[in-house]
Amino acid sequence: MKRRASFEGSSLTEQNTRRMRLQANAMLNASTFDPTPLAKFILNLRQKPANIDQNDLMAVLEVIFTNLLKRESLDTQALQWDSLYTETWVLLLDRIGSTSQVETLMALKVCMSLIKSEAESPFVEGDWPIGKLKSILEILINGPERTIVLKEFGKYTKYLDVLNLSIKFALELAPTGDYQHDTIKALNYLSLVNQLDLGKAVLSAQKYHVDTNKSHRSFTYEKARKKLNKIWRGIIASSNGIDEDLHRMVLVVLLERILPHMEDPIGVTDFLMNSLHEYDGPIALLALQGIFVLMQKQNITYPDVYEKLYQMFHARVFSNKYKSRLFYLADIFLTSTHLPENLVAAFVKRFARLALKSPPKDAVIMIRFICNLLLRHTGLQKLIRGDPLAEQVSDPYNEKEKDPVKTEALNSSLWELHFLQKNAIPEVANAATFINNPLPIMEFDLGPLLDVEDSRIFDDLLKSKAKQYMLSYENTKTLALAKHDTVTKHFDLV
Repeated sequence: MKRRASFEGSSLTEQNTRRMRLQANAMLNASTFDPTPLAKFILNLRQKPANIDQNDLMAVLEVIFTNLLKRESLDTQALQWDSLYTETWVLLLDRIGSTSQVETLMALKVCMSLIKSEAESPFVEGDWPIGKLKSILEILINGPERTIVLKEFGKYTKYLDVLNLSIKFALELAPTGDYQHDTIKALNYLSLVNQLDLGKAVLSAQKYHVDTNKSHRSFTYEKARKKLNKIWRGIIASSNGIDEDLHRMVLVVLLERILPHMEDPIGVTDFLMNSLHEYDGPIALLALQGIFVLMQKQNITYPDVYEKLYQMFHARVFSNKYKSRLFYLADIFLTSTHLPENLVAAFVKRFARLALKSPPKDAVIMIRFICNLLLRHTGLQKLIRGDPLAEQVSDPYNEKEKDPVKTEALNSSLWELHFLQKNAIPEVANAATFINNPLPIMEFDLGPLLDVEDSRIFDDLLKSKAKQYMLSYENTKTLALAKHDTVTKHFDLV
């Protein structure tokens, strides 16, 4: 009975949706505008009856108001919809602050569509409706956690007019005081800043949300850059005593949105070094990436960077969502052929040891990484020529030593790769066999491997066609065994 009631309720909701669409079409196509059906739609949006899908209702209202705003002229009776439009906008803002993420995303879409239609309307006086955009951002920042919704809002910041206004409002709506006093608001604010992309792809596209002369086309990179730097100064001033989640988000914003456009990149040195040495895991990794950017673009050297990078490779790294970023950074840091051999040897041994106890996908990555390092540093190829059995019993490599230079890895051998050749996963075993043959001329591209999902190796094995083996060279015509079979020589079937 409950299931039938559910089906009937679903059918009734679909019928109401079709009825709303027909009523909207009839109202818009009528020779004289009658706002009565529109008022009923708005009443349903306010009262939220169970038999009406609220997302469908918001979509119908979007179509109605978009159509009305596009009309070149409206009679006196049609002007009644103006107050209804204002009421609808208030209700949509309320839905953006709703606890239902589905309704919030739909309300955001409708609001941004109405902003575009209102700005392009031929009879609406004034400029870009910037107040409406500000009200949206106020609700997103001050409400419950809206990380996913703000990520959806990032689709609109690809337009230069929305980007320009969002940067302006980000300055005005910044939380006051330390972030630790209101972590949810701080997280929402940082999520908004993380959508403010001043990259070349956005600037070169020259796209605008509002396609009219009313659009804020006064966007200039230098002005936006100054505001973004001011936003960062506010962020760093409010980040005292924040928890690890907020600290990680601050680093993400710095790396992805702020650092490429900073007026004084060296000014974040202390923040990055403190993050690197005081934290472990993702925070230290993100700080390391920032330090690498400064080393690369500002020609600055930092002490103990390789030691910290070496310590980041441990068994827990395989459950880290920033794992691919760590491999990427390690590959770049170890690119130079002028690094000391004993330093690179320590990384080679660390990768070999971790490959013994890592998931198959990560084991393949580290084996390929080892091969690349052996190609870059030919002096390390002696590690694959030792006696694997003897070294396995007495390996001079000290994996507990934190300083990679002091690990004695250069006096060891890669017996781990011989052991990995017996791995149950064929892809891992095959990858480890490179030491049995002359090393390849070209390095392996780690990029595709870093994008592989954990379950892909097993799925590929299932999809691969197994070899067909002949079990009998004679087709049996009866239930009896084949002629000259070994069993029939010694037994009679009754």
